[in-house]
Amino acid sequence: MDNSVSRAKTSSISENPQSPQHRVSNTTKEAWILHSLKSRRAEFLKTHRINAFVGTWNVNNRAAASSNEIADWLGFVSKDSSKVEYEKLPELVVLGFQELEAGAEAFVYNNEVKAGEWSEAVEQAMGGARYSYSALVSKQLIGMFIKVYARIDVLAHIRYVQTASVGCGIMGMVGNKGAVAVRMVYMDTPLCLVCSHLAHGPSQLERRNEQYHDLCKRLVFGDQEPGMPTADPLIPTSGLIGSGRATVGRPLTVFDNSYLLWFGDLNYRLAIDTEEMDSVVRRGEHLALLGLDQLRITMMNKQAFVGFEEADINFAPTYKYLVGTDEYDVNRRPSWCDRVLWWTNPGCEDGVSCSEYAAIKAPKSSDHKPVRSRINLEVWKTDLERRQLVYLDVLRELDRYENECIPTAVLESTVVDFGDVVFGRTVRRQMRLCNSGQVPLEYSFIATPARESYAPEWLRISPDCGMLLPSQDVQLEFTVTVDETTSAPLSARVEDLSDILVLHLNRGRDYFIQVQGNYLPSVFGMSLDVLVHCKKSVRQMTRVEFEQCLVSGQFSVPKCIWSMTDFLSRYAVERGYSLFYWPGDRTLATKIKENLDLDLPLDPNVILQWHTDSETHVARTVVEEQSPRIQALAQPHNQTQQQNIQQQQQQQQLHMSSSQNAVGGIEDSNPIGLMDQTLVSSTLHTGFRGMELIPNVTTGAATGIPPSAAEALGRLSLNNRLDVSTADSSAPAATGSSSESEIDETSAAHTLLPGNARSMSRSIGGSSMLLDDDRLAGSPLPEAIGNSGLSAPHDAGIDTVAGCLVELLQSLPEPLIPTEMYGACIEAGGVSRAAALEALEILPPGNLNVLVYLLAFLREAIECGATSAQRVAQVFGRVLLRPPRYDRSLQSFERAEGFLMFLLRSHGSI
Repeated sequence: MDNSVSRAKTSSISENPQSPQHRVSNTTKEAWILHSLKSRRAEFLKTHRINAFVGTWNVNNRAAASSNEIADWLGFVSKDSSKVEYEKLPELVVLGFQELEAGAEAFVYNNEVKAGEWSEAVEQAMGGARYSYSALVSKQLIGMFIKVYARIDVLAHIRYVQTASVGCGIMGMVGNKGAVAVRMVYMDTPLCLVCSHLAHGPSQLERRNEQYHDLCKRLVFGDQEPGMPTADPLIPTSGLIGSGRATVGRPLTVFDNSYLLWFGDLNYRLAIDTEEMDSVVRRGEHLALLGLDQLRITMMNKQAFVGFEEADINFAPTYKYLVGTDEYDVNRRPSWCDRVLWWTNPGCEDGVSCSEYAAIKAPKSSDHKPVRSRINLEVWKTDLERRQLVYLDVLRELDRYENECIPTAVLESTVVDFGDVVFGRTVRRQMRLCNSGQVPLEYSFIATPARESYAPEWLRISPDCGMLLPSQDVQLEFTVTVDETTSAPLSARVEDLSDILVLHLNRGRDYFIQVQGNYLPSVFGMSLDVLVHCKKSVRQMTRVEFEQCLVSGQFSVPKCIWSMTDFLSRYAVERGYSLFYWPGDRTLATKIKENLDLDLPLDPNVILQWHTDSETHVARTVVEEQSPRIQALAQPHNQTQQQNIQQQQQQQQLHMSSSQNAVGGIEDSNPIGLMDQTLVSSTLHTGFRGMELIPNVTTGAATGIPPSAAEALGRLSLNNRLDVSTADSSAPAATGSSSESEIDETSAAHTLLPGNARSMSRSIGGSSMLLDDDRLAGSPLPEAIGNSGLSAPHDAGIDTVAGCLVELLQSLPEPLIPTEMYGACIEAGGVSRAAALEALEILPPGNLNVLVYLLAFLREAIECGATSAQRVAQVFGRVLLRPPRYDRSLQSFERAEGFLMFLLRSHGSI
């Protein structure tokens, strides 16, 4: 990324003030805007009052009623057809019928004949008043039928008329039960009318509630069109800025209206049946039964019709009557089945009132009595331009209030540059944040759409949130550390060490901070899949080269591992120095890592002459000073020795060339052939010379059959010279002093290992020294054990190389023995060597190749007395078998060490 471009972009974003969209998006501010608009609604709304007649009648599959019965139901017409009382005529007449058709054939098709007969009967009953109305719209679904008349003088105010129907009867789909609906916009007021017929029967309460919710979801009209008035006259057509309340482009539901009138045979019954019910109804004391009404109980419990209202009921139950009489059917429980309800959109609560709500007793043609209601509605005409001006004025007023209380801050910089970053090394940068406002400032780093956390895994911020009083400041510290959990994509150049952080001020603006650095790829933290294919310095490889090496199909022991093991073999194992007991020098370790990353050789003239100031870890121990032979081997001080080393290096190069020719024909045919460096190392020391046989042993070149893990590991015979002495098992034994006895495989994990929490006692110069295993194990190597030293000499440079080897293995993002194999290997560590080898059968070829090579080196080190088997198991058991976070038990540690002990043993019967 071009830093100049990214900085310019970041600066331009961070300097922009908070936009109005963001500042009005929360519910509190939206409520304040609506309240302000409502208080000023008279400036852009002109309101009117209209009256709507709403009637519902379950006609019980009867023929059209007489004109007198219908006139009684309507109420606003005279039985004298020539007389019209215009002042009583409502602007809207809404009629809802149920059970126009109840036969089986009605489930298949709509019988429009019955609907026509009832429409004609209604118009005839209107008498002269019918000339004052126009049939606006109608909708039928089997037995349900809704028809709307509009008074001719208001017809021009009605637009956007739509209809809908939904069946929810048999199988939840048939229209014997369901609803028909009409939507219209009166002036600028959306209005919805729903006529429904719900499930019958006292026991079907839950079914009725389910049908209501189903109808609310499925009753939809056309999409909200641009310019179509919204349900709330206070909200602009596009919705409040940032509120998300605009409905343009989505289907309209029954609740996307200012008013919703819901009526019909809802079929809610009385909750219980009592012995005194009949007598109560006969005495006319039916109102005492309203407390048992299922609909009221349902609304009170918010199970259905939540938010709806109903006028007071002052009439007798409308069901069930004996047809032709005013008597109830004694076999049925009287109920208020036929109802008229209404719902208002928030902001329109005062727009509805009811002037009449009654059941008409005169009609006797059905087992239901018809119900009528006269509802007054407040409708409005909106001055859109004036509303927009008022709305913008309210926003400006809100901005003014906000600006007085907005917290402000001064950030020292918007760029944090870490420079060059290497694996395992922490880099810190500071930045000062100051509260420059007049109110307390709350700040925090927040997540971005690109990720869930506020910062990448390799970055830590302290503090990442807090509060500052006016004029206070805080030093923000940014810490970058690349470890084995984050190094893989950075090392392969798949990702960059850069990111954009968002520093959020509560109720204020956001600051965008760019963090960047230059990660130097390293073999430490590099995936083993990449290391086994690398043929050059990882610092010099491009992303394309990393991708290409992964598909090469050839496996090698990583050169970085070979360099360190080869160095330790030549200058430690062969010369009698101890390994894996002492920590190295950090400064020298940095130089060694740099050489490995740059693919440079490890210079013994630098490493073996390194001195440290530590009192407990000196470059040359007392034992070494008393041994002229070791001094001569460790540091050539005359011309003859220097010539010998030069000859040895020349032989090494010659052998490398011949080894490449020897193994070249095997590497392509077998994925676990060892790399050239393995053969080079094998010529430099006696025990490690056994690796000369590995190309033939591991590849099965004689037979052409790839070996199993057990064959590859089991054929490495190194004279069965593991040190198994319990009293002196942790000390590097002298060459040739190891026990020759065999050990039972099933008990090796428990008899050979001291355990993680146990201690080992060894004699040093006549004194007893207690070694804590927990401090000895781990990587990098633990701190110095004590001032007295161990029986074998040690060297600061050698110890540092050994520590780097362990640290490299521990830095692998995925351990040498993959995590998915951990459980099986731990279990095998407590069983036998055969079980251990069997657990490695699925080890990837590249991993197996490296493991075979590493075990050969460790066996040679044990055999030559540079270390002990138990010490190797303690150090490498937890590196090769890296325990997951959830498994830190002592038993698991012991079994990990036992597993490695099994692998270190020479071959035997499996």
